[in-house]
Amino acid sequence: MSSSPRKPAASRAERDRRARPEGDLDRLLKNLGERIRSGRRARHLTLDAFAKLVGLSRRFMTELELGRANVSLQGLAKVARALDVTAAALVAPEHVAAAGRDELLRLVEMVPERALDDARVALEKLVAALPPPRRVALIGLRGAGKTTLGRAAAEHAGLRFVELDQMIEEQAGMPLSDLFTLHGETWYRQLEREALAKLAADARPLVVAAGGGIVMAADTFELLRRHFVTVWLKATPEDHWNRVVEQGDRRPMQNQPAAMARLREILSERAPLYGLAHHTLDTSTLGEGRSLQQLEALVADATGR
Repeated sequence: MSSSPRKPAASRAERDRRARPEGDLDRLLKNLGERIRSGRRARHLTLDAFAKLVGLSRRFMTELELGRANVSLQGLAKVARALDVTAAALVAPEHVAAAGRDELLRLVEMVPERALDDARVALEKLVAALPPPRRVALIGLRGAGKTTLGRAAAEHAGLRFVELDQMIEEQAGMPLSDLFTLHGETWYRQLEREALAKLAADARPLVVAAGGGIVMAADTFELLRRHFVTVWLKATPEDHWNRVVEQGDRRPMQNQPAAMARLREILSERAPLYGLAHHTLDTSTLGEGRSLQQLEALVADATGR
């Protein structure tokens, strides 16, 4: 009885080739997770805050940082925007990601010592020639002083002052209270992004006060940070509360016995996101006068006014 011929044993090279795709994917996911985790920690973000900024679940972000999750291209783009890097930089092999830096260092090492000063001056001129942002955006909860300080700083610099929520009301043709009642937060967020995109497309310098919850819309907040010099007007929960009440608005306390506790919770939840702003002014510590002085200086530096 004849037997079927045996297939020749796979060579070592063939076995390696068959195993490589899975191994390469594991290494890619591991490197991706490490870069994401390093980027998040460099920005002093908790995993919860980062997940909200990206718009993905905390559980998925945990798996992603551990190198266990295979993220979609859309999800990768969201992560890259939140870290202010390109998606390619997150997935590029180490030798590719570091190539630009290594080449720059190689060129620096080739510069003779007698020419280092000239090289530094040339690099400084190159950086200085980059087009600076010419618009300033103020973020923070209600009662932060965005309208009061923002309008005063804009007037001091001779700039236009815009409240983003006012633009949204004009665009919707109704007050925000009616907008939320009739259409909900989803439509508000859509109008918020559209209004911000219009301002971002306008090259004229200005100061804009953004809504307190803009940091919770990851794409819109990234658009804000990309096109504006952002300033977080920071304050204690007590100051937020008192300033709103002093404006004659007693809604925060009506029929809400735990309103202050909720305010503290919201501020604690959003603080890591507000902290992504380019600058922070602690208005509770500085007081109104010094806060305005420092804001005026930031506006002047950003807009050249």
